[in-house]
Amino acid sequence: MLRRTAPAVTLVMASLLTPALASCGLPESAADRETRYNKVIEDETPHAQDVIDIAGAPYEVLRSDDGSTLVRYNATYVEDDEGPAANAWRLYGPDGDVVAEHAEHMDVVEGEFEDPGPFYAVPDGFVFLPSVKDGFFLDVRGERHAVKSSDKRLTFGRGDVLLSSGGKDRLLRTSTHTVAPAAGVPKTRDLTFTDFDERGVAWGVRQPEGSEPYRVTRREDGGPERSRDLPDRLLGEDIAAHGGTAAVPLEKPIGMDDTLFTGLFVTTDDGKSWRTLRNSDQLPLDEFKKGLSYIEVQVLDDGRVFIQGDDATPLIADSPANRSFHKITEPAHLRSVFARGNTLYGIADSDAPSYDHVDGEGLWRSRDGGRDWSRFPGEDSG
Repeated sequence: MLRRTAPAVTLVMASLLTPALASCGLPESAADRETRYNKVIEDETPHAQDVIDIAGAPYEVLRSDDGSTLVRYNATYVEDDEGPAANAWRLYGPDGDVVAEHAEHMDVVEGEFEDPGPFYAVPDGFVFLPSVKDGFFLDVRGERHAVKSSDKRLTFGRGDVLLSSGGKDRLLRTSTHTVAPAAGVPKTRDLTFTDFDERGVAWGVRQPEGSEPYRVTRREDGGPERSRDLPDRLLGEDIAAHGGTAAVPLEKPIGMDDTLFTGLFVTTDDGKSWRTLRNSDQLPLDEFKKGLSYIEVQVLDDGRVFIQGDDATPLIADSPANRSFHKITEPAHLRSVFARGNTLYGIADSDAPSYDHVDGEGLWRSRDGGRDWSRFPGEDSG
């Protein structure tokens, strides 16, 4: 389910301005903004720029290997949980120039946005897959190509993307833009989470049987599974991996159903050895130790681990060794932060649906581990 977003300043204008200016040069009134917003979402053939303007902030950002960036926006009915809506995407080249864009009218039914379907980043562009029949490959020049379909089962390999839905595992072979049934995918019924890194290595956390401890697992196609018990009988509900680095957030059970995030279980040598990182000056977890319900880890392309959870200030490793971490500096109230390649992106947006904008609303980007941020797109795009 995609959340409803509020209109805001456009991504090209400074945050001190409103999303649009009246013809006399004065900012729009609240009534004018509401009228403009509803006109766009009710339009059966909306323009991408109009959807982007009223949405103010995106909800998803994807990036291909050459630095091309696909940014997605949605604007939904503010007054109720059902009504008209609009969705748009815009493709930026590595230099930040607009390459292609698209917008369409959608609807919200019982609070759920009519998601047009998922995009996946691939090395040479992006694949849109609401279904194989209706899907397409969008190259970095903005041109669309058909997605191929095959009945031949494919074994998971380097660069493949696992598509799991309806109890069926399929693979997106990014090198040929082909969707096919998946073979050799580890069964997930006894794994709390599985992640496939870019080399086709399967990582997971195995749930215990009886009094056995949780166990992190690693397996390459055709090879034996390697595993390691999580320390101190702690729980693991997530894992992220890239290259030879993998990280599991460690959680301690408290009470019947709650857990407390206590540290990280990390390998930087492809699972040969593991380290346990606890709350310390090197890993300041004070904000995370408040019974958070949401913890996520990501591994950047260079091996740095990134951690976020609920309203805690996200942490990122100082180097690929992952021995010390620092808090990011937020340029505005960021509702979400995520890594793409070695870059952090942050989305600043309102917490509740509104026709008004919030300070700093839009998409931000940091290339130095969250210390300094700039708007995207902007003068430094590229």
